Amino acid sequence: MKIQMGDESRLCFLEASKVGSPAGDLGSLQLQTRANEPLGTLSGVVIEPLERRVRYFVVESSGWFRRRQYLVPTDCVANVESEDSALRLDLTPAELKSLDEFDRAAIRDFSDEDAIEAMFARVA
Repeated sequence: MKIQMGDESRLCFLEASKVGSPAGDLGSLQLQTRANEPLGTLSGVVIEPLERRVRYFVVESSGWFRRRQYLVPTDCVANVESEDSALRLDLTPAELKSLDEFDRAAIRDFSDEDAIEAMFARVA
């Protein structure tokens, strides 16, 4: 899934360390496949504040010469395992590398104004 033109203005990026879960903040979790293979680290999430919806996980994967960030749609099944501080995605390392790369410059940061708008937005 690619971020569509026009979506950029509605979407924003929130660092994983600022997103809480029952197992702690998302930035502290180990990112793994269902088979316990390492996938990389969770850099953050791309959210749509007015819809109060997380659209993508941003997964950073290191290679030989370069780090890449990939957009993992949230419809990819994810489970937080609090006993071993892991976030397990229903995704293989090869599937991760086939996803769209995240262009950090295309998405603005989540702001205080976004939080206020999300709190008071009417949800259908």
